Amino acid sequence: MKIIAAPGPVSYPLILATKEYRDLDLVFGKGGEEGNAYAIADSLTSLIKNNLRIDIITVKRLMVIYPELRGPRIGVWRRGSAADILTRALISKVGLGAEIVYADDWYSLSSMLSRGEVNSAVLSLGIVDKGVFLEDLVNAPGACGAQINGDPQYFIDVYNTGIRIARENPVDSADYVVSKLPIKLPRDFVLNILRRVDYGIYSPGDISGFIRLVRSYVDKP
Repeated sequence: MKIIAAPGPVSYPLILATKEYRDLDLVFGKGGEEGNAYAIADSLTSLIKNNLRIDIITVKRLMVIYPELRGPRIGVWRRGSAADILTRALISKVGLGAEIVYADDWYSLSSMLSRGEVNSAVLSLGIVDKGVFLEDLVNAPGACGAQINGDPQYFIDVYNTGIRIARENPVDSADYVVSKLPIKLPRDFVLNILRRVDYGIYSPGDISGFIRLVRSYVDKP
């Protein structure tokens, strides 16, 4: 079965599941490259941006605002990313006049915060394990999920297998994930994700309001 996954935390259980599912054809890519894939796993915002369904949610919480939401400068990972879209929605919701400062990687954001270049930052759980969850502040149903083109049971079984492997041996699992990712990440970052992120199989429920929220900010400068 061909599953296309963004090379972020949503893919980690899928990578681990390839140890046991030899018929799993895992291809790294983004939501707009679905082709004939059985499933596409990505951030919820990316799925929405690419007009894909959210049939299942696999990651509940992933990003935190640290130490708290405050301006005048807020550090965010990459313009157009899920972090960017949800942060812009949040500061509009609370009426905070703040400038968003972008960085190309999570560790640069942490350094910018330490040097006082920004007053707060949206960080991944791979970096910190405290703060207020961004997803909660904008009433997001989760952080990542998938569109499944067919019977969802195979995807559910595969994903649960990856979660089980990660829980049984997170250290070896982090090493394995790092060795398979198409991007370079520190082992500790992946290990923190596997230990801290709320992985699972969840129903999205009624997400019409969240879809409208994301789409209203996708094309805004």
